[in-house]
Amino acid sequence: MIDHINHCMNDDLKYPKDQSIHQSLGYWTSLTARTMEAEFNKRLAHFGITRVAWVVLGAIHFDEKSSPSELAEFLSIDRAAITRLLDKLEQQGLIIRCRTDEDRRSVSLLLTPKGEALSVEIARESKAVNAQFSDGLTPEEVEQYIGTVKKILANGNKAVTAL
Repeated sequence: MIDHINHCMNDDLKYPKDQSIHQSLGYWTSLTARTMEAEFNKRLAHFGITRVAWVVLGAIHFDEKSSPSELAEFLSIDRAAITRLLDKLEQQGLIIRCRTDEDRRSVSLLLTPKGEALSVEIARESKAVNAQFSDGLTPEEVEQYIGTVKKILANGNKAVTAL
């Protein structure tokens, strides 16, 4: 993968800058995301959990999201997909759904001890992947990168809501 990236960077001089895919923000964003996801997925394989399932566990554990609707909004995942993920996590013994006597429609989500332990282990793997990909960047550069990506996403949201 690194050879491909270096080759791409060196090939930039062969094409007019405005036409080269290697000058495309979308190309580099997509390549970065896919490369990081592939590395993280390799690390998740032996845990028997998907990246999306980890995001749900992490949101419950670290971001204190305790209902399916909170998760759906926080993670920008539709409610039907959240329900399917929660079903699977419950079957794996990682979460418990608690219903209140007052309103049976209301569901609170709790991690089981197994889910809590797994969340902590996977958080370490997530940090390791982030450290691997941010190696050589200063903390300020990482912060700036995140800020820039948030601006780009906000611009995308403007375009979507304007449709």
